[in-house]
Amino acid sequence: MLLRRFLPAVLLALVALLVPVGAVAVWADAEVEDTGRYVATMAPLADDVDVQQAVAARVTEEIMKQVDLGPLQNGAERLVGEAARSFAGTEPYRRAWNTVTRVTHDAFRDALTAERGSGDRVRLDLAPVTAELKKQLRDDGVPLAGRIPVVHTDLTLVETDQLDAWRSVYGFLEGAARWVPVAVGVLVVGAVAVAVRGRRLLTVALAGGACVVGALLLALLLAVAHNLTLSHLPEDVSRAAGEAVYATVTGGLRAAAWWVGAVGLGVAVVAGGAWWFAGRRVNPRTPSDHSAREEGRAHAG
Repeated sequence: MLLRRFLPAVLLALVALLVPVGAVAVWADAEVEDTGRYVATMAPLADDVDVQQAVAARVTEEIMKQVDLGPLQNGAERLVGEAARSFAGTEPYRRAWNTVTRVTHDAFRDALTAERGSGDRVRLDLAPVTAELKKQLRDDGVPLAGRIPVVHTDLTLVETDQLDAWRSVYGFLEGAARWVPVAVGVLVVGAVAVAVRGRRLLTVALAGGACVVGALLLALLLAVAHNLTLSHLPEDVSRAAGEAVYATVTGGLRAAAWWVGAVGLGVAVVAGGAWWFAGRRVNPRTPSDHSAREEGRAHAG
């Protein structure tokens, strides 16, 4: 009997710990494996002003590295910079952005799924944006636009000796996306099944509470990851642009935390209320009943 009282609590504690792991695993599996889904997730960033400014600055920098106009260099750089900023937000820019995000996604996926020791860098090719910008400048009749070279310029997105560790984590999450949700369901059913009769509704309520705790742990994990990610941004990337990208990439996880928390809270309230009312029906303790029992004792005396 003692085991049946405490075993459900142990099982539900495991549920609370596995909820954030399962959410992250499912999210990672969906975002890393599905290129189309990732491109659709990132597409709204093409209209984000901070991201547009960051892209325009980087494209201008990469273009001017390939062009030597002597005394005209500074003037040409200002011209290209203004053109890049006005180009951002146009339909050709959005097409180029989607191409870049697709290439970026493939670069990260290839890096994460490569064998250990395959390198410590993830690179991005800015050629699609440069090509679209060059075409736009030529269409607008900008002088010297034809001299802008479209080269495959590698831009390092990640350079770390911890990439092998990331590969190990991704390998774990890839498998966890399949077994953790099943394990959570089995643990909840097991906790309810082994609970003492009469406390099963309470156990269901506690299972909802465990999901709420898991959602809070996921929110805490996202907050920590947010701070770590932004603190390791390259110096030439604006924090505002980094904030926008991080918020977009992790939007699905934040939504999952809200939904899991809301559903868990709803289950806890409904099942807890049902358990309380069921207990009231079995063991009523109303003032009238108490008076009747006192009156009966008085007559008996």
